[in-house]
Amino acid sequence: MSPYYCIVNLPGAPAREIAVLAVKDETSAGEDLVRFAERWPGYETIALYSGERSIAVLANPALGFAAEPLPGFSEAA
Repeated sequence: MSPYYCIVNLPGAPAREIAVLAVKDETSAGEDLVRFAERWPGYETIALYSGERSIAVLANPALGFAAEPLPGFSEAA
């Protein structure tokens, strides 16, 4: 089993913050990602991974990013 972890991108910061999530499955990792983002009010993006596999990316709507995916956007593209 691969660990679940987040990479936090901060505006103007050349380094990234990395945090491991203490969860057992992808569903709980997604839920924990939202709670984790609440502790980083100035984040630009937070990417969730399982091992090397990207699971999700949150973008901060307070910085002008869309809160929901754009219509017609396909992750498979």
